Amino acid sequence: MRVHHYESIPEFEEIGPEIFRVQIPQPFYAPNNVYLIRSGEPALIDSGYVQNLGLLQRALRRLGLSLSAIEHIFYTHEHIDHISGALVMRSYSKARLYGMRGMAEATGNYVRLIGDLQRAMDRLIYKAHHKREVRDHELERARKGWGDFLKSVESERKVDPVLRMDVELVEGDVIPIGKREIGFLHTPGHNRWHLAPYILGESIYFTGDLVLQNISSIYAEIDGNLEDYHHSLERLLKIPIGRLLPAHGPEPEVPHKAVKLIQKTLSLLERGIMRRLRERDYDLSELVTEAIGERVKDGGHYITALATIHAMLQRLIERDQVEVLEVDPPYERYRWKPE
Repeated sequence: MRVHHYESIPEFEEIGPEIFRVQIPQPFYAPNNVYLIRSGEPALIDSGYVQNLGLLQRALRRLGLSLSAIEHIFYTHEHIDHISGALVMRSYSKARLYGMRGMAEATGNYVRLIGDLQRAMDRLIYKAHHKREVRDHELERARKGWGDFLKSVESERKVDPVLRMDVELVEGDVIPIGKREIGFLHTPGHNRWHLAPYILGESIYFTGDLVLQNISSIYAEIDGNLEDYHHSLERLLKIPIGRLLPAHGPEPEVPHKAVKLIQKTLSLLERGIMRRLRERDYDLSELVTEAIGERVKDGGHYITALATIHAMLQRLIERDQVEVLEVDPPYERYRWKPE
């Protein structure tokens, strides 16, 4: 398999008693935090991007471990930067793979899923941009990473393109891993299958993409739901969380404060959209630029920004507060409906 090469091998950092974190770079977004719980039966939370599985292997060796020594891998959800390593994991490890019940069956052939995700992102770009030259530029940018992944996966014999889990989890399940026990919260919103594993009795929660440093992404066009996302955040606020360990970025010093900051950010963005639409009609690209800033257009998170603002528009449309103007389908603009 064609791999991405980096100048140095990442190192695991001990962040608690027998709990380690390593940052694995990947070509799509910010590096992934992969967590190792070394409590008699070594376990990972996610395994990262498939083409960088070798980096994870090398990082484990610095601790005197290897993928073959891992006994459990708990997946937060099936997005490419979290779970695509599972497609080749059985060639390197006898670990049991765990995911939300129904996730693997719904995903099926992962190559086909990536094609579906790519088309969903294409739809967002077509909705957002009317000028063909601008649209073509954004389509090329968005498709590059997916194309590289598909070429590598389709040419590699060790890849099993069908996503398979050994154990399908539901909330309330508890899995012993030596001296510790792992429980699971179903936390949909960013993704319908999203799980937050936690260590029983220690108030340590691994929140995947639910709570990040600034804001997570909600792809309503694909598998996210803004209402579910708000409900999951509200639920976290009711739990006495001691530590919140995200899949990207640093650990927040005060877990509940980090959750409230995301709620505040979402609220500000949504109020800003409503205020602007009361003034005039907008398209998706214009709303993203005004709500988040001009610089977002040239950054690596532009599609994520389009998706999040689109999810907010979808909620306002469902509430009958905003209507879609089909100017030149699939391109569309949005108008506030007088009360």
